[in-house]
Amino acid sequence: MGKKNIDARLKSLLNARYEKRAGEDGKQLYLENRVFTNRTIKMSRIKAVGFDMDYTLAEYQQEALDLLTLRLAVKILVERNGYPEEIAKIPYQEGFAIRGLVIDTKLGNVLKMDKFKYVSLAYHGLKPLDSDSRARIYNATRIDFHSGRYRSVDTLFELLETYLFAAMIDFFIKRKEERDDYTSLYKDIRSAIDTCHSDGSLKKEIMANPDLYIKSDAILIPSLHKLSGAGKRLFVVTNSEPEYTDFVLSYLFRNAAPFFRNWRNCFEIVGCAARKPTFFRDGQPLEIIEEGEALFFSGGNLDFLEEKLRVKGDQVLYVGDHIYGDILKSKHSTHWRTCIIVPELEFQIRAEEKAHEFLKSLLKNETRRKQLVMELNWRRSQVVDLHQFKDSECDELERAHLEKIDAEIEALNREVETHNRELSTLLDQSRQLRRKISNAFNPYWGRLFKTGGQLSAFAEQIRDYACIYTSAASNFNFYSSNVFLESMVTPMPHEKNLYSLGDLNFDASMDGGHNPSEIPLNEREDLSSFDEEDLLDYVNNDTLDGVVKG
Repeated sequence: MGKKNIDARLKSLLNARYEKRAGEDGKQLYLENRVFTNRTIKMSRIKAVGFDMDYTLAEYQQEALDLLTLRLAVKILVERNGYPEEIAKIPYQEGFAIRGLVIDTKLGNVLKMDKFKYVSLAYHGLKPLDSDSRARIYNATRIDFHSGRYRSVDTLFELLETYLFAAMIDFFIKRKEERDDYTSLYKDIRSAIDTCHSDGSLKKEIMANPDLYIKSDAILIPSLHKLSGAGKRLFVVTNSEPEYTDFVLSYLFRNAAPFFRNWRNCFEIVGCAARKPTFFRDGQPLEIIEEGEALFFSGGNLDFLEEKLRVKGDQVLYVGDHIYGDILKSKHSTHWRTCIIVPELEFQIRAEEKAHEFLKSLLKNETRRKQLVMELNWRRSQVVDLHQFKDSECDELERAHLEKIDAEIEALNREVETHNRELSTLLDQSRQLRRKISNAFNPYWGRLFKTGGQLSAFAEQIRDYACIYTSAASNFNFYSSNVFLESMVTPMPHEKNLYSLGDLNFDASMDGGHNPSEIPLNEREDLSSFDEEDLLDYVNNDTLDGVVKG
């Protein structure tokens, strides 16, 4: 691979000055194609870039994969576990499950939590839990994730499992067969889906019809070779088995230029059957499958990989989709820099644009609501003060004084009544706007990254554990391979009044990042009536989500 690889790298470097970097042609990079930065990374210091395969290099058609998994899992549940054949009629319902949810396997509830682990939304089966029930169950004690009762929905593979659990609870409720404990149901579903993966039935169907299940990304291979051409050593660590790994990588490279059509000319090392996150600790017995243009092995562990890479620590960037298996454990065990792939970002950004007018209306409503509440509190306090003055000074007050006090109290009470009516109207409008905003994202859970006025638990995990995040691995194609990705400065609450918006660094990178000046002029004019504190409240502490259904 030596001379050909040198030629490819040299060609990439010689052509670099003719490439347009993000934003250099006067047009800003689409928001959904950007790389967002939590912790500053100088890509010039990154010597090796590693990738997970499933949902990172290979993005799946979610609905097609879910339908396949549903069919195979239900068949196992009926034939092996003895569930009624009628469960085969459970319809597929796209959108019920999102990443970041938590399953209460005992009570049969699906929960959405904020960054403080407060349960803001919950469903029992496919029906929302009312706020009183939710508070009674989950507000008294802190959820213990070490108990085995709760399961986090971390991966896109787990969305179908979450939906099937909720749908089967709904199925049994309608049959008047509700249970006190749903743990065994969850374990049966979990086992059935595990079997689909372990017995090869799921992957067999994907391999038989890859066009149906694997998305095409025309710029994935150019993105990889751009990194390789810049001298980055590329590798893959996946939990998939050798045969399936070879098949999927070959499928992804099928339309590349002749020299690049073999994935072995791109990746120096491919590790499969890694059983992450165990790979980052003790690992598995090592089996070398082939050594040639690329090292292809099964099992193994982190020490073996870093020995072969001859690079370790913060000189490695690892790109994956699984917060726990890919990001958290690799970060804690290795000091690798981390990038999480969030395919949902594309839809979330489009939904933000779709809900833009609703968001502006709600922001105006919230601004007016704050003013009304302040005015109401002030007028009520004036009424109280006048009553107290009247009582305490009754011996000194003349009739004329009393009449003036009574007239002022009446006027203040009329203003309070008027403000109360306006406030009630605003609250009703805001409730409807919140519902419209949430429905633009997900009719069950609203925004992926927000809930109940806070960052969702999923968003907080991304912010805490991923150095950078983006919607697809191919988005690296839009940046220089040695780009300086700079994180934003987020003020603490006590600092908000010390800075203007222009003082804060909203630039996601030095290579075409997003900043306030990119907002179209007409949109900036629409927001001109809001002061900086309101805008910072909106940017940093979104309070726009509410209960979406019911």
